[in-house]
Amino acid sequence: MIFCSAIRLRLTAVVLVGLAGISGVTLVSAQGSDSVLVSPDWLAANLERADVRLIDLGKRAGEFESAHIPSAQYVDWRTDLADPDNREHFGVLQPDAFEALMSRLGIDADTTVVLYDSHSNRVAARAFWTLRNYGHSDIRILDGGAPAWEAAGGELTAEVMPVTPTEYRVGTADHPYRADKVDVQAALGRENFEIVDARAPQFYTGESGGSRFGSDEANAKIGRVPGAQNFFWADHVNEDGTYKSTEELRAHYEALGITPDEAVITYCHIGLQASTPWFVLTQLLGYPNVRLYDGSMAEWANADDTELVVDENN
Repeated sequence: MIFCSAIRLRLTAVVLVGLAGISGVTLVSAQGSDSVLVSPDWLAANLERADVRLIDLGKRAGEFESAHIPSAQYVDWRTDLADPDNREHFGVLQPDAFEALMSRLGIDADTTVVLYDSHSNRVAARAFWTLRNYGHSDIRILDGGAPAWEAAGGELTAEVMPVTPTEYRVGTADHPYRADKVDVQAALGRENFEIVDARAPQFYTGESGGSRFGSDEANAKIGRVPGAQNFFWADHVNEDGTYKSTEELRAHYEALGITPDEAVITYCHIGLQASTPWFVLTQLLGYPNVRLYDGSMAEWANADDTELVVDENN
């Protein structure tokens, strides 16, 4: 049994309303049938569907093997989602590596991919961005991640479900949601263009500095990209790790002067935290032109041709 008896009663009501899917029946989610966010109830009702693949991110391999949501497959974001040929920053996977990963996980073009982690879904958001960059269409995030599942009475297992490998092929290799250093430099000072810094405020002001990608060595420079606005990634979520309401998130962005008619680039330390504002802006708020700078400060703060701004009191 995946859920306890009390939860099972709620799930029965959900199932009676209707299950979703490629079969043509409407998906049921606490957030809405067309939402990219799914609830523990939805996951429990759809967990055993052949066209749904659940992906656990953010753990070490040993942690996953000890306990995970039933039927979940493991992805190590540190290695599986990073371009191994890029030693300077957390670069997006190359097409052949992405295809190999999806094939190993038993995913094909029509699979509903559900992502979760135990870190307020910032790793899940980066995986979502990666899949979307390669044209995968049906991607969901378990709102609140593993803690939400457990809080709802969901069980964990050490059993790893075997999957049949596929021969996945990318829909596009254009990376439409990725920005590079040249894109950021071209955006500086332009009208109708905003840059969002997703790091904690002390890094934004220059009070603290970051370190190089995959190293404890300090970045060559501190501060922020000129003109960037600060919206800390963790402030996009509630204390329980679920996303804040669209009304609250929209109000915060509009208070910063960031509106849907503008182009936006998000960045952070290595391109992980910046996935949260990218996900919120594009998937929850419907901003049409948002890209993530995956080089982020790992590249920008160590390049010879970039400028950073530091607050005067730092």
